[in-house]
Amino acid sequence: MRISLDRTPPTWVLLVLSGLLLGLAYPPNPVGLLGSIGLVPLLIAIERAKSYKQLFRWSYSSLLIFSALSSYWVGSWQARADPFLMISCVLLIIIHPFFFIVPLFFYRAVRLRTSRLFALGFLPFLWCGGEYLHALSDASYPWLTLGNTQTYNLYFIQFIEFTGIWGLSFLLLVQNAVVAAMIFALGDSPADQSRVFKVGAVVLALTLVPPFLYGFYVLGEAKGHIPEKGLTVTVVQPNVDPWDKWNSNGDGEDQITLNADLSKGSLKDHPTQMFLWSETAIPYPVSQPGFESRRDELRRAIDSLGVPVLTGFPDYMEYADRTKAPPSSHSIVRPDGAGGNDTIRFDNFNSAGLFLPGIGLKDAAYHKMQLVPFGERIPFIDNFPSLMNMLSWGVGISTWGKGDRITTFAVPVNGGVAHAASVVCFESVYPNVVRKFVDSGANFLTIITNDGWYRGTPGPRQHERFAIMRAIETRRAIARSANTGISCFVSPYGIISDETEEGIATTTTATIELRDDRTLYVRWGDWWPKLCLVIAAGMFITVLARRVSVPSATIDI
Repeated sequence: MRISLDRTPPTWVLLVLSGLLLGLAYPPNPVGLLGSIGLVPLLIAIERAKSYKQLFRWSYSSLLIFSALSSYWVGSWQARADPFLMISCVLLIIIHPFFFIVPLFFYRAVRLRTSRLFALGFLPFLWCGGEYLHALSDASYPWLTLGNTQTYNLYFIQFIEFTGIWGLSFLLLVQNAVVAAMIFALGDSPADQSRVFKVGAVVLALTLVPPFLYGFYVLGEAKGHIPEKGLTVTVVQPNVDPWDKWNSNGDGEDQITLNADLSKGSLKDHPTQMFLWSETAIPYPVSQPGFESRRDELRRAIDSLGVPVLTGFPDYMEYADRTKAPPSSHSIVRPDGAGGNDTIRFDNFNSAGLFLPGIGLKDAAYHKMQLVPFGERIPFIDNFPSLMNMLSWGVGISTWGKGDRITTFAVPVNGGVAHAASVVCFESVYPNVVRKFVDSGANFLTIITNDGWYRGTPGPRQHERFAIMRAIETRRAIARSANTGISCFVSPYGIISDETEEGIATTTTATIELRDDRTLYVRWGDWWPKLCLVIAAGMFITVLARRVSVPSATIDI
């Protein structure tokens, strides 16, 4: 039966519906199914667009709803929230939809020159490749990668050890395209409807059945799996108000004592081989001249524990050759000892370091490489150093330096060592960053974060859920320490355990698996989205070479 599509909902209803479906698909909402259909109303609306200008207006309005609904919490909106944090949130919500509009413009260009089915087949490759490209620059924000909607669907997502999160996004995009094709086919002849529905059903089955079968197999094997090697880790959650911690008139100097006391308390009942403290648990640069007393205090605390401590702290580094210092680095004038002054170039880094009893900081600290746009560093600031003064938080250290190398830490265990990776906060959203730690030899992962800025919002829970993806992609166990929660452990199969409550000071101890194997994704990296880009480019060039336009009447509904 042929059904006229003239009776489909008004365009504004479709635009709002797409924004709502996409926004609600992300955790902590356990309705990832919406990610399989969220784009469909927008694709229907795009068919009605008469120009690229109209396409832009409609797409932007829909994606703005999506961006606001999924990212509103970034502004914190608490009574003590810094105005800069709120402004950054508004900019994020306003700017981010532009990245999604780019593939839709290319989709329309293809749609105007070829069939609807070809264009819908083109979209998943283009969008998936675009998500990958968006995760590469200083301005990247892959938080809303479509695959992140599936964190509650453990059986479906186990295959990302081969493709990374990008393969999951691709399947969801294919599902969106197939559902859209079926709806469009309702306006075609019965024969065309039958053909589209039969092919669509087969394609949908291919996007669902193999992943689920593999997931059932993997998780079934995991139930009987006995780890060959393990490490007992105690995660410390100090529950410190982030504004108080960075307030020079507050209790920032007591953070070592607070974390050490919580650690000592846990030792009474739970022996451990390593403590994990949260991001900037030590809120002052103990490596900076003038902080020797704090550095000694930290050493004494760790010596009293008798156990290695992996913790976050601001690491200070001076550039021996100031002419080679990044343009965004800071400067200070010091006496040169000869009656004159010398200009020192330096940076503070959001860092992690392994501190050993009797030794102190073991080897070099790891400097966070993927910094929160505007929140921690203005994108491309080395190209525009005059913008440095724009980033002036009322808390913390403004304009963190950007790390440039992967670092793993050798944790002593049973006469040998276990190589730990410390992923700092926002970096846990980047599969192409986390995989490099494992490719460099990490046997397990740690995530240290401070989500206290976002208490009372979906942010902390959403951030925690994304760790599931990193565990499965790399098949590495994760210990996660969050200042105010949520702290937890994640198995190599994405199973969360020993979850803490938000807003309490506590510790949790577990033995996590140590592994040496490397998944296909770890070894090959982002091969799938790169392949998608190549295929999308080939399809686009093929369409342009034909120089054929579909009559406008065929794209109106």
